[in-house]
Amino acid sequence: MGALELFVIFLKASTLGLGGYGSLPVLREDLILAGRATDEQLVQALAVGRLSTGPNGTYVISLGYFAGGVAGAFAALVAACIPPLMMVPLVAVARGRLLSSAFAGFVRGASLATAGLLLAIGLALLAPQGAAGVAWWHLVLAAVAGIATYQGRMHPALLIGAGAATGLALGRS
Repeated sequence: MGALELFVIFLKASTLGLGGYGSLPVLREDLILAGRATDEQLVQALAVGRLSTGPNGTYVISLGYFAGGVAGAFAALVAACIPPLMMVPLVAVARGRLLSSAFAGFVRGASLATAGLLLAIGLALLAPQGAAGVAWWHLVLAAVAGIATYQGRMHPALLIGAGAATGLALGRS
């Protein structure tokens, strides 16, 4: 797969994604389900992006590397930067309309649709035919993290550390 084709895929995903992991559904459709990368590589890219400093969306660089080597990583990096940079002048022009109820509804609807897609992808990756399979402790850890995050009683850094420690302790089985 050529760097230009990867650039177009990542540009589309970055344009349609709403921050962080918002591009994940499009990338899974265009890369993983099309056979250009594997679920295991996607999980690895997500792990690299999560462990790296910076925004959550940096996983696309690793995924670009898995799909097309160094040229794929560079194509993903450039493609992921273009849409946010284009938003700066657009926001300056449309500043008054951004506070309208119609725009708020648009953002809310798109965010909820993205959340549903991310949930579906998460479940697909945890399925037994997925990259890592599923163990009982995966489900317990996800439920505990979800409840703790929803209630806001625990700092996210502590959740990540506890999840990593649990994974080290139980991941060998």
